[in-house]
Amino acid sequence: MGYGAMQQLFLWISMFEIISSVAVNQMVNEGSGRLPGDFGLDPLGYCANEEATKKYKLNEIVHCRLAMFAFSGMVTQAVLTQGPYPYFS
Repeated sequence: MGYGAMQQLFLWISMFEIISSVAVNQMVNEGSGRLPGDFGLDPLGYCANEEATKKYKLNEIVHCRLAMFAFSGMVTQAVLTQGPYPYFS
């Protein structure tokens, strides 16, 4: 019983992967028109036109790269100082 919440995490992640496999299967098949990452979920209509879609795709790329740089900086700092992982002391 020393696993904590790992079993529950495994269950929920497995459920998500099983459900999303339908979308991945449609994307792989040619002629479906589905783009990678397009799950058809836009209830508020943010990507109503092509210009807004391009803007949000660019924002996603820029912000994800920024998050990757921030995370790699935190890990590098923890390794160089031989201290605990930042914010977890």
